[in-house]
Amino acid sequence: MGSPYQGNSAVGRALNSTDTPRRRRKRKRRMRPATRYSIVVAAMVVVVIAIQFLIHVARTDPRDSRAIAERELQLNSIQPGEHMLRRVSVFKRPAIDYFRATRGLLVLTDRRLLYLGLEPRDLLAAPDLPPTFDEREFPLDTAVRLTSGRTLFGIAKAIVITTPREKIKLGVPSGAWPEANVIIGDMGVRYKKAVTASAQQRQFLARFEAQRRAAEVERKKAKYYVVRRGDALGSVATMWNTTIDRLRDWNKLPNNTIRIGQKLLVRPAIE
Repeated sequence: MGSPYQGNSAVGRALNSTDTPRRRRKRKRRMRPATRYSIVVAAMVVVVIAIQFLIHVARTDPRDSRAIAERELQLNSIQPGEHMLRRVSVFKRPAIDYFRATRGLLVLTDRRLLYLGLEPRDLLAAPDLPPTFDEREFPLDTAVRLTSGRTLFGIAKAIVITTPREKIKLGVPSGAWPEANVIIGDMGVRYKKAVTASAQQRQFLARFEAQRRAAEVERKKAKYYVVRRGDALGSVATMWNTTIDRLRDWNKLPNNTIRIGQKLLVRPAIE
């Protein structure tokens, strides 16, 4: 049985013309090699990150980070006569190895704010290698502020240390957050006191500078002396650490005679 469109060449050509764009669209929908390779590379990156995370979870560092940090703090970090007021367990995650945190302590003493972190042990290193530490100290002044924040993609609470040059986020375990809150509060009180003390010091320095300038102006002024009973030109010269010749020259005196109540220039103005 023949096709119903046989003999109708116009209809056949129309059908062929509609089938050709469809085939072209199907060919265009095929994935390009560059796109395919990009997806493969992205999948490999995800797999590598997942493997790193699994290795970290499977091989948790057996060291007691807080105990080691406490020992280092007592033996090497705290200075003679320095007193620890507050401390809290913290952790910091480096960008190059996000899944292996540096764990340690944030300590508030009577002299400074001190961060002591036990750096994570290399997964390929020998287990008996001595620990290494990341130690930072911050002065207790208006240049350093302590606030609360978030880290670990916003999941964990953190203490944020802000200085004129940088901002450091230290994560805080959930159980240690009350201690962290106390340190943040103490630093806030200290910051306000430091701001007040700084303002008072600026006012004191401003008054001191004004007095110094007034004294300097007064020192450069010409000095005069009113002659009293019993004074002689020689005694006046001795009193003002000068000579008779200078007094005569400054006051245009013809001789050494002076009288009671006479106003003498005893030191010219300093320019």
